Amino acid sequence: MNLDDVKKKWDYHERDVAASVEMWDSMADEFAEFEMPTKENSFLIKMIAEKNLISKEGSILDVGCGAGKYSFALSDACHQVTGLDLSPKMIEKANEKKSELGKENIEFYVNDWHASDLASMGYKGKFDLVIANMTPAVRNARTFLKLNEASKGHCVLTKPIKRKDPVSDAIRKMLDIADKKESADIEVLYALELLWLQGMLPEMHYEEQLWEMKKPIEAAYKLYTNRMKSYRGLTPEEETKIRDYLVAIAEDGLVAENVETTIVTICWKV
Repeated sequence: MNLDDVKKKWDYHERDVAASVEMWDSMADEFAEFEMPTKENSFLIKMIAEKNLISKEGSILDVGCGAGKYSFALSDACHQVTGLDLSPKMIEKANEKKSELGKENIEFYVNDWHASDLASMGYKGKFDLVIANMTPAVRNARTFLKLNEASKGHCVLTKPIKRKDPVSDAIRKMLDIADKKESADIEVLYALELLWLQGMLPEMHYEEQLWEMKKPIEAAYKLYTNRMKSYRGLTPEEETKIRDYLVAIAEDGLVAENVETTIVTICWKV
């Protein structure tokens, strides 16, 4: 395949922006309560440090930054960090944390990476390091290639592969959309092919993880319905089926889900 072939194949359109914003807004409080990543507890931070991907004079773009977890963790290693996220609530929490920590070299902006025009933003070739860590902001060839366009040094992408979400998978099956997955297996393959076809030599690392989650029924209902709406619209009857299912599996008013996944980290020089 050539570049155009891959771009045509990796072309994600199924996207309800309002549902995505509502879903991520609903998780902002949870995301704001984080342990600061370090070289000891985060492979991403360790790799960036060991490979000298950033300097004290350098700049970082954090695409899909959430509540700013990695923006804050990397801020002491560089001159400037810019964090972007689709969720206004995530950016609100990030700015609250920024004030709390007194970090003056970080700027956070509400941004839809899918719709961003890097030229008009002044972002083309601007950043020494561009990271996209576990974010749906990168879901097709166009949003992936924007990482390269914004960088003048290195890029790092992390994605979940071989992912099993028992609750989400059951709901998808119930709605006859079992082929829609949170796992990014095919996306990683397309990303690697795009890099190889451009003569780049990406490095990869794998890390198995287990995420244990518990949410009150109403919060779980909001999460799962909005997640499904990101694939397609739901009828009132389907939304009722989701609620009934969550009530049926809840224990003591909480919906539990243990997600098994492997995190792949891809690093390359632009």
